[in-house]
Amino acid sequence: MRTTEERIRFLHERAANLRRQREKRLIKTLGGLSACLCVCLTVCIVRLTGMAHSAGADGFAGASLLSDSAGGYVLVAVVSFALAVLVTVLCLKSRNRNRK
Repeated sequence: MRTTEERIRFLHERAANLRRQREKRLIKTLGGLSACLCVCLTVCIVRLTGMAHSAGADGFAGASLLSDSAGGYVLVAVVSFALAVLVTVLCLKSRNRNRK
């Protein structure tokens, strides 16, 4: 038979193990989400700017943002910033929740 102290120690170890598993699952999920977002943003850049076949060095110059077709760049920049803020807020909330 186990003593009460042994049972409590085992319970705390099991709780810590479950917490680590949950954190690993969250990290894997956020990593997969980040990879998907990266692929989606790359596809958006290619489709919105029409640079699927003309990805030369001159196409990425800063002066290209002054043209009329720069709306795609601006849209992708705003969306990627908003998603980055969302992921950061979710990570901070998760970290603060785990500390408590």
